Amino acid sequence: MKLDKCRSCGLCKANCPIYNATLRETIGARGRAILIKKEVLTDIYYTCSLCKSCDTECPAGIELSKEIRKMRERMVEEGKETEANKAMIDNIRKYGNPFGKIEKGKFPDKLYCC
Repeated sequence: MKLDKCRSCGLCKANCPIYNATLRETIGARGRAILIKKEVLTDIYYTCSLCKSCDTECPAGIELSKEIRKMRERMVEEGKETEANKAMIDNIRKYGNPFGKIEKGKFPDKLYCC
């Protein structure tokens, strides 16, 4: 596991937009790194925007965004994905976008992220 080098220093959360917006350690970059190291499957991984700011700030060179993506894939494989994630995937397959059918001049009813 690539996170073996992680020392939980917290530099990854410095520019994490999710942490900065919520100030919740558990859903910030360091919190997700700790959960991945413990191999915890949780929908917290879906709160990440995958912006990669944690990757650029990490002094150990860990690409946390890749590890988060792997945990998301593992959750899907184990049938633990969120309803929003299922809807996005269905819409992408059906309409080529995560929002579903979009009528000209109208906004989608639901907006999804990541």
